[in-house]
Amino acid sequence: MKKLITMAVMATLAGSVQASEFLDNNAPLVRANTYLGLAYAGERAVAVGDRGKIIYSDDQGSHWKVAATPTQVLLTAVCFADPRHGWAVGHDAVVLGTDDGGETWTLEYSDPLGGEGDQQDDTAYDDSGDMGDIYGDPYGDDSYDEPAPVDTSGAPLLDVYCEGRDRAVAVGGYGYFLETQDGGQNWKKDLKRLDNVDGWHLYSYNGKAGLDERYVTGEKGVIFRSRDRGKTWKKLDSPYQGTLFGATLLSDYQALVYGLQGNVWLTGNRGNSWTHIDTGLSRGINAGTVLKDGTVVLVTNAGGILTSHDGGQSLSLRFLPGRESISAVLPRSQGGVLIAGQGGVRVVEDVK
Repeated sequence: MKKLITMAVMATLAGSVQASEFLDNNAPLVRANTYLGLAYAGERAVAVGDRGKIIYSDDQGSHWKVAATPTQVLLTAVCFADPRHGWAVGHDAVVLGTDDGGETWTLEYSDPLGGEGDQQDDTAYDDSGDMGDIYGDPYGDDSYDEPAPVDTSGAPLLDVYCEGRDRAVAVGGYGYFLETQDGGQNWKKDLKRLDNVDGWHLYSYNGKAGLDERYVTGEKGVIFRSRDRGKTWKKLDSPYQGTLFGATLLSDYQALVYGLQGNVWLTGNRGNSWTHIDTGLSRGINAGTVLKDGTVVLVTNAGGILTSHDGGQSLSLRFLPGRESISAVLPRSQGGVLIAGQGGVRVVEDVK
């Protein structure tokens, strides 16, 4: 059985998190806690992370408040369908829902490990050989080719995408594919939705507003593409056999995929062929976004920020002080980006 490599940050506290007064962006809960997911609820920024913590900001990251949540598991991703309705996901296949813009959350779904199901290894392994890679081991499990286990209980959900007020999709470990079509009242697990008979871990579900294209990426370089907003899927020929952590859509035919060991690949024909883009990195690349002026921003382990001004055809690299791993990024209307990771949530104003 393939072991699942995830963050070495485990939930150890009990009880729910209570809402608090405003915190500035240097408060320990903002800067010392690990956050893995970011999303906008309208103009409000919401971050999710370690020990079930969710914080939100109405001034683009200058001040924060703590949301009330019912869980202490590691939360990995968040999305919003509109300014009020959204979902957050995490370990034990936990799904939380909100209808007040992220101020309070309720548990809608979970699938904790029970009995003699899948065995997880929650050790982090960086592709450079030390701690810090957000999600995975580059090659530690590739010698195993067993079919996906039937019991996926205990697997983490690693990404969630809001298709609309009623429909959202989450993906995760062992090929976990979870969907709601009634606003979160019911969630259906469908491990056969994708052509993923080996049960490779799925790390991202990506789209772009106004486009019908969707990409799912994961372990072993798997790439799935949908051209009808996730109703049907095609498995693409992958240019890379290591883990791919995400995709950033640039247009209806252009996309970047990225993952371990600094790998970035660009397609200009909806994934029918790929061009390798040099990054000068040997660390994992975890997430990306596109700014209002078209600048592409990718964030990496070891505090790296990659930027492109030519549609991803070339990338320039800089490192932030402290070089803490970055797991998520959002553009700011005030300029720069908001980032989240092992250094908490931070504003980076001078993205070039």
